[in-house]
Amino acid sequence: MDVVKLTQDMVAFNSSSSLSNEGVSDYIQKQLRRIGFQTELTTYDDNGVKKVSVVGRKGKGEGGVALLCHSDTVPADDWAGPGGPFRSTVKDGRIYGRGSGDMKGQIACALCAAEGFSASVLKQPITVVVTSDEETSCGGARAVATSSGLFRDVKVRHGIITEPTLLQVVHAHKGAMRFIVTAKGRAAHSSTGKGFNAHLKMIPFLHDMWKMYYEITTDRKHFNETFDPPFSDWNITINDGNTASNVTVPLSRVTLNYRAMPGQDVASIVGRVKASAREHGVHLAPMKIGKPFFTPLDSKIVKEALAVTRRPKARTVSYGTDGMVFGDYLESVVLGPGDIKQAHTHDEWVSIDQLRKGIEVYAKLIDRFCVQGAG
Repeated sequence: MDVVKLTQDMVAFNSSSSLSNEGVSDYIQKQLRRIGFQTELTTYDDNGVKKVSVVGRKGKGEGGVALLCHSDTVPADDWAGPGGPFRSTVKDGRIYGRGSGDMKGQIACALCAAEGFSASVLKQPITVVVTSDEETSCGGARAVATSSGLFRDVKVRHGIITEPTLLQVVHAHKGAMRFIVTAKGRAAHSSTGKGFNAHLKMIPFLHDMWKMYYEITTDRKHFNETFDPPFSDWNITINDGNTASNVTVPLSRVTLNYRAMPGQDVASIVGRVKASAREHGVHLAPMKIGKPFFTPLDSKIVKEALAVTRRPKARTVSYGTDGMVFGDYLESVVLGPGDIKQAHTHDEWVSIDQLRKGIEVYAKLIDRFCVQGAG
């Protein structure tokens, strides 16, 4: 397999999270079967849009290692790079295109690494998982973990989340929780005095959230110094549908985005938000995308990944991955070629040299866990 061609082939599919990823999933399934994998598709309906995740296994038995990827991307509306977002371009040792660096290049690495092992040499199986909706809700990872018979039967214990880390070993990252808060008013021309502005109900609640923001981002009791920044995200956005300035606002909508860190008292934070919403008469709908990801530093997967990459220690990152779901099922590290700084950018690219190094790293880990039987 050619890692550049595979990456370019997958970039050609527009699998933005708002769209179906069925086309690229079919392509990935065909490539897995071509190199000797048994495969299974896990699907679900995402508000009328079909989402597909692919699970593949090569070899018999249980255990081994799983290469955990995702095929959805962020949109490419602001694309300004060479070529088009879905017509990838190779230039100066880089592959440009939406998803090249996050993470169709990494899927290509996983396939190329797995191709090098025949089933006959495997003491334990290689598992490849490619999910949908990692960029939004981790819905594909959740569907695989709860509904995939192949994933369940292989009983894999160790995973490599192939997000771009410049091949540094990551053992922990922040979680994701979102609160949707709404307040209802009554629209009328503001000069008549007959309406009610929904913001007036929301403002006292926002004052409480403002105080929580400053507490979470300045009080060191909430900090985890292994992260940069060492405090949680507490981002507030406000929307009233662009109501005209002479109309009383009928609906005020606030979104709170909270990225908890391992070890934080999440229940206490959530309880305070709920209490404030009750006090001020606004409607609260919390949505938990995933809890913080954490693998102990003395775990086998961390030690093996450090040995293979020749890194002195594992680190943390502040962004999220499917580890928010898969962390409940297997010990994993986040480890992938490419730079996260290039992900989601208007000229997204991945270094071909990084992809080739990624194949080597994944092949060594497959050898340790699946051929030597460490998994």
